[in-house]
Amino acid sequence: MKSILAVDDSPANLTIVRELLKDMYKVNVVTSGDQALKYLEKKKPDLVLLDVCMPEMDGIETLKKMNELPDGGWKVIFLTALNDASLGEQARSLNAAGFINKPFIPGDLINAIKDVLGE
Repeated sequence: MKSILAVDDSPANLTIVRELLKDMYKVNVVTSGDQALKYLEKKKPDLVLLDVCMPEMDGIETLKKMNELPDGGWKVIFLTALNDASLGEQARSLNAAGFINKPFIPGDLINAIKDVLGE
Protein backbone atom coordinates (compact mmCIF):
# COMPACT_ATOMS: atom_id res chain seq x y z
CA MET A 1 0.00 0.00 0.00
CA LYS A 2 1.41 3.39 -0.98
CA SER A 3 1.94 5.99 1.72
CA ILE A 4 0.88 9.61 1.97
CA LEU A 5 1.99 12.27 4.41
CA ALA A 6 -0.66 14.94 4.97
CA VAL A 7 0.57 18.25 6.41
CA ASP A 8 -2.02 20.75 7.63
CA ASP A 9 -2.33 22.93 10.72
CA SER A 10 -6.05 22.09 10.92
CA PRO A 11 -6.77 18.81 12.73
CA ALA A 12 -10.23 18.80 11.10
CA ASN A 13 -8.69 18.87 7.61
CA LEU A 14 -6.30 16.08 8.55
CA THR A 15 -9.19 13.97 9.83
CA ILE A 16 -11.09 14.46 6.58
CA VAL A 17 -8.06 13.50 4.49
CA ARG A 18 -7.26 10.47 6.64
CA GLU A 19 -10.84 9.18 6.58
CA LEU A 20 -11.17 9.74 2.84
CA LEU A 21 -7.94 7.94 1.94
CA LYS A 22 -7.51 5.31 4.67
CA ASP A 23 -8.84 2.39 2.60
CA MET A 24 -6.56 3.18 -0.36
CA TYR A 25 -3.34 4.45 1.22
CA LYS A 26 -1.35 4.42 4.42
CA VAL A 27 -1.91 7.98 5.64
CA ASN A 28 0.28 9.70 8.21
CA VAL A 29 -0.47 13.22 9.40
CA VAL A 30 1.48 16.08 10.94
CA THR A 31 0.39 19.60 11.83
CA SER A 32 3.35 21.74 10.80
CA GLY A 33 6.12 22.15 8.28
CA ASP A 34 8.69 21.48 10.99
CA GLN A 35 7.02 18.18 11.91
CA ALA A 36 6.91 17.27 8.22
CA LEU A 37 10.64 17.83 7.83
CA LYS A 38 11.39 15.68 10.89
CA TYR A 39 9.15 12.92 9.51
CA LEU A 40 10.77 13.12 6.07
CA GLU A 41 14.25 12.78 7.53
CA LYS A 42 13.26 9.23 8.54
CA LYS A 43 10.68 8.13 5.97
CA LYS A 44 9.92 8.74 2.31
CA PRO A 45 6.21 8.65 1.55
CA ASP A 46 5.01 8.20 -2.00
CA LEU A 47 3.23 11.55 -1.85
CA VAL A 48 2.98 14.62 0.38
CA LEU A 49 -0.26 16.60 0.65
CA LEU A 50 0.93 19.99 1.84
CA ASP A 51 -1.19 22.87 3.10
CA VAL A 52 0.04 26.24 1.85
CA CYS A 53 -1.17 28.48 4.71
CA MET A 54 0.34 27.35 7.98
CA PRO A 55 1.76 29.41 10.84
CA GLU A 56 5.51 29.59 11.43
CA MET A 57 6.51 27.83 8.18
CA ASP A 58 4.13 27.90 5.21
CA GLY A 59 3.90 25.19 2.60
CA ILE A 60 6.15 26.95 0.10
CA GLU A 61 8.94 27.31 2.66
CA THR A 62 8.38 23.72 3.80
CA LEU A 63 8.79 22.45 0.23
CA LYS A 64 11.95 24.53 -0.22
CA LYS A 65 13.41 22.85 2.86
CA MET A 66 12.15 19.43 1.75
CA ASN A 67 14.08 19.87 -1.49
CA GLU A 68 17.26 20.37 0.56
CA LEU A 69 16.89 16.98 2.25
CA PRO A 70 19.19 14.21 0.98
CA ASP A 71 16.41 11.93 -0.28
CA GLY A 72 14.63 14.71 -2.25
CA GLY A 73 12.49 14.12 -5.31
CA TRP A 74 9.24 14.50 -3.39
CA LYS A 75 5.86 14.26 -5.06
CA VAL A 76 3.82 17.09 -3.58
CA ILE A 77 0.26 18.26 -4.06
CA PHE A 78 -0.53 21.57 -2.40
CA LEU A 79 -3.86 22.01 -0.63
CA THR A 80 -4.87 25.65 -0.51
CA ALA A 81 -7.76 28.02 0.04
CA LEU A 82 -5.78 30.78 -1.69
CA ASN A 83 -6.41 31.84 -5.27
CA ASP A 84 -3.08 33.45 -6.10
CA ALA A 85 -1.39 33.15 -9.50
CA SER A 86 2.07 33.87 -8.07
CA LEU A 87 1.61 30.94 -5.71
CA GLY A 88 1.18 28.64 -8.69
CA GLU A 89 4.38 29.96 -10.22
CA GLN A 90 6.28 29.38 -6.98
CA ALA A 91 4.92 25.85 -6.70
CA ARG A 92 5.90 25.00 -10.27
CA SER A 93 9.39 26.37 -9.71
CA LEU A 94 9.71 23.96 -6.76
CA ASN A 95 8.43 21.03 -8.85
CA ALA A 96 5.12 20.60 -7.04
CA ALA A 97 2.92 18.09 -8.84
CA GLY A 98 -0.27 20.09 -8.43
CA PHE A 99 -2.83 22.07 -6.46
CA ILE A 100 -6.16 21.19 -4.94
CA ASN A 101 -8.36 24.04 -3.75
CA LYS A 102 -9.95 23.81 -0.30
CA PRO A 103 -12.56 22.96 0.51
CA PHE A 104 -11.83 20.13 -1.88
CA ILE A 105 -14.19 17.77 -3.63
CA PRO A 106 -13.26 14.24 -2.48
CA GLY A 107 -13.27 12.80 -6.00
CA ASP A 108 -10.99 15.58 -7.26
CA LEU A 109 -8.45 14.89 -4.52
CA ILE A 110 -8.51 11.13 -5.14
CA ASN A 111 -8.12 11.63 -8.90
CA ALA A 112 -5.23 14.06 -8.42
CA ILE A 113 -3.47 11.61 -6.10
CA LYS A 114 -3.95 8.71 -8.51
CA ASP A 115 -2.67 10.84 -11.38
CA VAL A 116 0.48 11.91 -9.52
CA LEU A 117 1.14 8.35 -8.31
CA GLY A 118 0.55 6.92 -11.79
CA GLU A 119 -2.35 4.71 -10.74
